[in-house]
Amino acid sequence: TDSLSPQVCCSALWVVSSSVVKAPPRPGCDSTLAFSSDVLSLSEGGGDIHSRSVSPWRWRSSTVKTRIPSTLWEAECSSSFCSGADTRRTDVLGLNSVPVYQNLLVLTRQEGGDCFNASYRSVAVGCTCVWAKSTPGQD
Repeated sequence: TDSLSPQVCCSALWVVSSSVVKAPPRPGCDSTLAFSSDVLSLSEGGGDIHSRSVSPWRWRSSTVKTRIPSTLWEAECSSSFCSGADTRRTDVLGLNSVPVYQNLLVLTRQEGGDCFNASYRSVAVGCTCVWAKSTPGQD
């Protein structure tokens, strides 16, 4: 007979389908990340320290949904000069308000996946009063 048996057809289909090149599976993330929901605030009792400082600052937030933490709060100095300085004293005229930076670990989600890239970001966490690099009249 000229007809093919069902076994021959199935075998031929199996050979064809198994020879098709398949893309390798995407690698999964190689670690699990767990965060504690307990937050310990070492600044408790400091309260409004950002406004009571002689180098006050205000808080500015930025939110990126694909980042952990998704919202970062950064200090922005209220002035380039220190407040409360006695302007009659010549030794305090050369004080400037400058930001203090801390490196913060952030995780950014990889495009189209469940994995994250870790990197450090320099974030202003407050402002402090410092001597100016050059004081007026002392060039």
